[in-house]
Amino acid sequence: MPAESRPRGGGPRLPHSRAWLAVGALLPLAFLASCTTEPSSSTTPAPPPVPPSGGNATTNAPAPGGSEAAAQFEKPRKATGDILIKIVTNGISPFWDPMVVGMGKAGGEVGCKAEWTGPRDATVTTQKQMVEDALTKGADGIAISCIEAKASEPIIQEILDKGIPVITFDSDSPGSKRLCYIGTNNVNAGKAAGDAAGKLLPKGGTFVGFVGNISAQNARERQQGFEEASKSFGITVKEVMDDGKDPAKARSNVENAISKYNDQIQGLLGLFSYNGPAIAQAVGSAKLRAKYKIVCFDAEPKTLQELEDGNIDATVVQKPYDFGYLSTKLLYLINRKGWSEAAKEMKIPANGIYDTGVEVITPANVKEYREGLKKLGVKSS
Repeated sequence: MPAESRPRGGGPRLPHSRAWLAVGALLPLAFLASCTTEPSSSTTPAPPPVPPSGGNATTNAPAPGGSEAAAQFEKPRKATGDILIKIVTNGISPFWDPMVVGMGKAGGEVGCKAEWTGPRDATVTTQKQMVEDALTKGADGIAISCIEAKASEPIIQEILDKGIPVITFDSDSPGSKRLCYIGTNNVNAGKAAGDAAGKLLPKGGTFVGFVGNISAQNARERQQGFEEASKSFGITVKEVMDDGKDPAKARSNVENAISKYNDQIQGLLGLFSYNGPAIAQAVGSAKLRAKYKIVCFDAEPKTLQELEDGNIDATVVQKPYDFGYLSTKLLYLINRKGWSEAAKEMKIPANGIYDTGVEVITPANVKEYREGLKKLGVKSS
């Protein structure tokens, strides 16, 4: 979204940060205790996002694969009857809790069934099986957070070949023919992390990065943005260590990096949501907190607690509620009204990239942020 916006009805907003960047819609007035494998849609009231007046373009992303695929859905696909929307994440994590609430809110508003699922092993093979299962169950629209951009192209094509509209969210596959991408401009998110690192190490330094899958589009773009923004401060990234989305390996990677580089590095960067807590725990156990600056992404409950305890310096927070709300509503409208009318109503930018924005949370504002989350009924973001 191009600028801060209020939900319809003037609902409450999350607390501000001085480092607020292109803030999107707010989290909902609903509570979701934990992730499940595939919950049914929820109709709990929550403030929906306000569509942007034009969106923020991602300069390194192409127009939606779109022109071809969009033509396929120019006319309403299913003007009447029940509609089933399936959302397939790239794994299972508390990060998705607000997404599920947003999905349920949109499903309740428009009157469609909306469900989600995600691969616990975080592999392309399992994600592909879940997509095929969604097709077998008669999905009328599918949104997918891609584990690997290139590997997702044939999966997306398979969906289109079945005559089903498909979009990406959270992690894109820009070379595919997906209709559009909804989520964070990950290059800009990386730049926000890079700026935060620069404030922590204004005289420069060296970081090691940690990630669940460096082949993921969002991971590569976050690293790119971080390096672009932090280089002006004299900051470099010596290595990015992949853990295959294994929390145990995530922590051991940090321990190995500390042992390997020791005084050669001054900062540790977590690119996936669970990497921040893994870094904080490893550094804390080694009693080296004073030695390293820690910057990460997302706001899982453990990340927020580590921030409040002063064990993480900054995290870049996304808007997963928007991912679920906007994806569900857009796919519903494509079925009812066709692509052009749906895109117009949802104000999807011409390049097919709907940027939901980020915020930077630090120990200075984390208590306020957590209170805001509690009032809104969610524990993570």
